[in-house]
Parts: sequence; structure tokens; C-alpha cells
Amino acid sequence: MNTLGNDDDFNFEKLEIIKRYFSRIYTILSDEMRKKLLNLEISKKELKSISKRIAFLPEEKQKDFLEELLKELPKKDNSSK
Repeated sequence: MNTLGNDDDFNFEKLEIIKRYFSRIYTILSDEMRKKLLNLEISKKELKSISKRIAFLPEEKQKDFLEELLKELPKKDNSSK
């Protein structure tokens, strides 16, 4: 019986998209990473894109990526608050 309750020969686990999904190692962005990203002078669209891309990296690789990004992009000026 499959997840839909049908007693057919459909094998859900053989779908390629399912295999890829479960073969990924999922991580999340730490508070530190999110704060660093929010301090960048980038649009919300760019922020979302970067967040999605680095979320699947191990934390050390996320840090390396952000360090390189910080060298290239200006930070927000929070002194005017």
C-alpha cells in the first residue's frame, strides 16, 4: 500500500525528485549568519537568493562565503539610527 492508500504498484521512493530530496544534507542559517546577511546593502530579492543558496552549505562554508561577500559589498550604515 502506498501513501495514498492505494494498493497499486506505484513506488513513491523510486521517484528521482524524492531521491534527491532525501539525499541532501539540510542545514539552516545560524543567527550570526542571518545578522551578517541583514547588514549587507542588498535588495530583499538578493538576500533571499543568497540565503537559499547558502542554507545547504555546512556552517563553515557559509562563513567563508559571507566573508568573501563582505569584502565586496558595502555594509548598512546603522549609525544614523
